[in-house]
Amino acid sequence: MFNLPDGTVINEPDVNGLPLSFVDKWKEHPTKRTFAVSVAKEVRRAYYANDALFSNAMKQAGYIPVRTRKITGSDARYWLYRVTGNDKGVVAADAACDKACSPVVQLSNKEMRGFKRLAVDGKWLFVYADHVRFLTKKRHRVDGIRVQGYTAGSLKVEVLA
Repeated sequence: MFNLPDGTVINEPDVNGLPLSFVDKWKEHPTKRTFAVSVAKEVRRAYYANDALFSNAMKQAGYIPVRTRKITGSDARYWLYRVTGNDKGVVAADAACDKACSPVVQLSNKEMRGFKRLAVDGKWLFVYADHVRFLTKKRHRVDGIRVQGYTAGSLKVEVLA
């Protein structure tokens, strides 16, 4: 027996507080530790008057809302079933601030093979040719002449001898 939020009583078994006929109509997607479900708007509206009531019912049943493309490859909203109380879903809430693969720009004061002479932050420096793509173009004044140069900004810079 299941009570809808509008007061209607449905005589059928429930699954974690949700009617069985409702649970049979949603689409399940297996994940590594648990499963996620996607519920079509027509199915939701058949059982719940608005999205707020549906959301509250799903949260009480133990599901959390996630928005990700890691489940099916397309960006969509899913309801992920929580295995434990500390399960935060498929996608991390915050991105890693300092990745291990952050770019490093190698500079030199003297000419070396594989390096290009560029104006970087107001000085003529030699930049490793493959690392020029990490720099941002910026107009500079070097030795009294206005030139098209580059800036390293917030990148890590290695100065070679």
